Amino acid sequence: MAEPLTGRNYSRVFVPTYNAVIGFVFLAATALYFYQLHFLKRVTGEKRPLLSGQVIAPAKGARLVYRRVRSALLYQPPGRYLEANGTMFVVALYLGLNALYCFYGDATESARILGNRFGLVSVVNLPIMFLLGSKTGLLVQWTGWSHEGYNILHRHAGRVVCLTAIGHVVAFTKPYGRRTLGEYVMRSTRIGVGGGLPLLAFVIILATSFAPARNKAYEIFLYAHVWFLVAGIVLLYFHYARCRPYCIAASVIFLWDRFNRYKNAKTLNATTTVLSGNTVKLSMNLHSTARDIHWQTGQYVYVTISKLAPFQAHPFTIASPPNPNSLDLIIRARKGFSKTLFLSESQEHSVTFHGPYGSPPQFHGMSKVILLAGGAGVAYSYPEAVELARTMPDVEVDFFWVVPQRDFVSWVDMDPKYNVDFKVWVTAEQGRPDISQYVKDSVAAANGAPVAVAVCGPSPLVRASRNACASLLWKGSDVEFYSENFGW
Repeated sequence: MAEPLTGRNYSRVFVPTYNAVIGFVFLAATALYFYQLHFLKRVTGEKRPLLSGQVIAPAKGARLVYRRVRSALLYQPPGRYLEANGTMFVVALYLGLNALYCFYGDATESARILGNRFGLVSVVNLPIMFLLGSKTGLLVQWTGWSHEGYNILHRHAGRVVCLTAIGHVVAFTKPYGRRTLGEYVMRSTRIGVGGGLPLLAFVIILATSFAPARNKAYEIFLYAHVWFLVAGIVLLYFHYARCRPYCIAASVIFLWDRFNRYKNAKTLNATTTVLSGNTVKLSMNLHSTARDIHWQTGQYVYVTISKLAPFQAHPFTIASPPNPNSLDLIIRARKGFSKTLFLSESQEHSVTFHGPYGSPPQFHGMSKVILLAGGAGVAYSYPEAVELARTMPDVEVDFFWVVPQRDFVSWVDMDPKYNVDFKVWVTAEQGRPDISQYVKDSVAAANGAPVAVAVCGPSPLVRASRNACASLLWKGSDVEFYSENFGW
């Protein structure tokens, strides 16, 4: 007769199967990305059909079904905190998997069993949370997922860790009669110090990690996120012996990430130029360091200016095409570091940055690339347009930038020498553009040839262009979509 799946027997089954499922997902993502890079070759041909008026037939059969599946996954429903269907599907699978392991079998028959389940799920997810939060980890390069994609998964993994840790402590209060939670937590040194204080750290991290709190006090969130997490891991190590392998694994990932940041850090001299719209351009002189610095359009770096915000590293998309002289960033002043930099009286700064990171999209085989930008989103779209025109002259580049005021065009050099048709839409003069219709019309002008749409800007702009591409995919058009944005 098989032993019941409780206590150690349950953990012996849970740990390998849970890690196998999570590992399979990442291996599948890595294999798919490798296949797309090395085996999925598009047939390149004429930018326009050979015969005037010739239109490439829309997809049919299995190809149409494939594009409609992609359409359904790409679509982003209305709602401030809703992501694309594909992202929410992955998150739902992850949360459902953890719920299954928490409540499977006889978990609800005993508060002690349920508490053990919560505790086990919390610590097993610790290394996963750290891996998804790593900025220099191999997964970033292996899977091709965007910074935003990793950040979304990291946030949900963090919530699972914190909420199950709270559930672990709450469930363990029941077997001790009428004792209060405070009396239970202080019952012994092992529980009071090893369990109560890590719980307090996780509660603080959870409370400061929600979007309203992050947006209003990012610096507080950043410091709490790092230091309370480190303290929580150290204290959790002494809470229970079976927590230690996961605490060690999480610590190794954290230290490896920090070591790589330190190893790859470059310190350069930089100057700032104040632009319109409470914006500043930070130009780093590449000749001020002996280290070679190379990047691709679409990559980003983490920047620290110790005199303004020590121990803070902020991500920014590189706003200049690859060149040997200057690496430029366009920084919109909001709160904290960006506002301090904008208001700084000094125009000379010593800047430390690490990177570049990111797996920017590849547009090989595309007939046309539509680049959409809103405000500071031009930091991605502008260098991409210039580099595409230089390296892939057979590809038609459709550049469309939405700005609130006309003087924003001074942010970048729109010289005709770049052979890019720069189109600027000024909302103060022309109202809000119909982005969805613009994307559909621009794709239709390609006469059925493969088109890529890349967007960087505010959420409404990203959502409108994403859903326009989803609609086109549903109808059989050959469209690829890519968004570049940072969320916290």
